[in-house]
Amino acid sequence: MFFLFKKATVYGKENIPKKGAVIFIGNHQNALIDAILVPTTNSRNIHFLTRASAFKIAFVSKILQSLNMIPVFRIRDGVQTMKQNLEVFEQCIEILKQEKAIQIFAEGEHHLERRVQPLKKGFARIILGTLQKYPDLPIYIVPVGINYDSLLNFPSSTSIYYGKPILANLFIDIKNPDLKFKKLSQQVSTALKSLTLHIEDSDNYDEIITKLESLGVDYLNPFEANNLLKNIAETPSEAVVKKKKIKWFAPIHFMATLNSIFPLLIWKYIKPNIKDVIFTNTYRFALITTLFPLFYLIQTVLIYLIFDLKIAVIYLFSSILLGIISTKTMSVT
Repeated sequence: MFFLFKKATVYGKENIPKKGAVIFIGNHQNALIDAILVPTTNSRNIHFLTRASAFKIAFVSKILQSLNMIPVFRIRDGVQTMKQNLEVFEQCIEILKQEKAIQIFAEGEHHLERRVQPLKKGFARIILGTLQKYPDLPIYIVPVGINYDSLLNFPSSTSIYYGKPILANLFIDIKNPDLKFKKLSQQVSTALKSLTLHIEDSDNYDEIITKLESLGVDYLNPFEANNLLKNIAETPSEAVVKKKKIKWFAPIHFMATLNSIFPLLIWKYIKPNIKDVIFTNTYRFALITTLFPLFYLIQTVLIYLIFDLKIAVIYLFSSILLGIISTKTMSVT
């Protein structure tokens, strides 16, 4: 993740309960990357619900389960598979009983739009089921706003905002439950809409985005972005003139590109063939963690065989340094 993002900033970690049953609920705009950002930016041991289609290959399934991922089935996976969610719910109930943490993307699916979609009821049903079985167990919901300055390009930056914990028990009547969970869903949805930019007007979405960007919106600051959105009708549409930056690190970027030419050519081939563009950063992350380091190691071995160990070690550390400098100084492309 360090090599994927130019900058990653975390806010509100003091809002995360250090102990007890917790459900993290975040917005979902960047596929697997969203799922990784939450457990890697706080100290809780988190289990997270993942689309069942990712578990089809037995070997991959074992790896995912070892990373605390739990398969959850959707209608598109087949009506019959929905019965398996009962086992998933029971597993989640026991995780909460053990006062551990669960991560859920309650919108139900990822999307590229900068808005919070209506929340699905799954998280609320898990809470109801848990409280029916363990009525004295406090369950806290921590809303998480995950923000990106660019959703598809590299190297983007991200900001993660942990909101105030919501005591779910206050919104659940165990004896006469509201199975639509209106109050709880509204409470969580409102919290999420304050932690990430939320554009309600879907009919004029593109026009609003264009105007926000002409006004220099900072997507990484949801409070300022939402405030700008709130007053957008009264705000003059004056384009922000971006100053041309001197590319001091251009030679280093060129050297890094040259040093990674083969993995970059493979990425150039893969990228246009990604069917769901939201997975762009997921594929990019996969290559950063596998193909690039493997390529550098192979080159290191070749240099060792041609020259000596000292030069090979210098090359390897130089490759890592070039990668760091490039990621942290490049403009989003």
